[in-house]
Amino acid sequence: MRDKPGYDFMIQALGGLMSITGEPEGEPMKTGVAVVDLFAGQNAVIAILAALQARTLTGRGQQLDIALFDSQLGWLANVASNYLISGKLPKRHGNAHPNIVPYQSFQASDGWFAIAVGNDRQFVRLCEVIGELELANDERFAKNSARVQNREELIGLLKSIFVTRRVREWLSALDEAEIPCGPINTFEQVFSMPQVQEREMLVKMDHPTIGELPLVGSPLKFSDTPVQYRLHPPLMGEHTEEVLRELKTKASKL
Repeated sequence: MRDKPGYDFMIQALGGLMSITGEPEGEPMKTGVAVVDLFAGQNAVIAILAALQARTLTGRGQQLDIALFDSQLGWLANVASNYLISGKLPKRHGNAHPNIVPYQSFQASDGWFAIAVGNDRQFVRLCEVIGELELANDERFAKNSARVQNREELIGLLKSIFVTRRVREWLSALDEAEIPCGPINTFEQVFSMPQVQEREMLVKMDHPTIGELPLVGSPLKFSDTPVQYRLHPPLMGEHTEEVLRELKTKASKL
């Protein structure tokens, strides 16, 4: 397939990602970000670093072959493993998890939030929070495997309970019980979070035509060599002469 054009959306369709993304009865969906392009880029960086390390041991360089299609298949992770082992085609579960219940979004009286009950102990605590402790002892729901089998019945019960209170109330109670949860934030809410400031994930740089330019910070944190933000995003052709001079210098040394 080397002669086919490679576009993120096309690869998400071709590689199966869209078949597992979206609501169960809805149309197949792509992700909101071009994850195939991004993940292929990360794979390329990993491969480059590994090849440089290999070169220090062997003294030889090598060709790297990183494909969008391969990267997307690698991204299927546990869903691909489930299919390869069982032979059963995966279904679309919307925001729910195929192997863990309850692990999805729920609607409160004033908005939506996400909850991730990762084990049976957390489920018992969830039952305490919602005032339905008897559910933890119900054989239909006591174990995660049973909850997966009886997903629709349990989720229906939880939906009817969660819609009775506000998002803030549920998150406060769930946090206190140490149950993984969180609001479904807009970008405005995300970038106003203290966590963003604490982690230096919003940086501002001077730009020659825009002035102060806000940018997403680097997720890479180094103890000895912290990331520095020295150069603004370049203007069209801003570094052309510099690049050509460097190439000319290198060519003259060959």
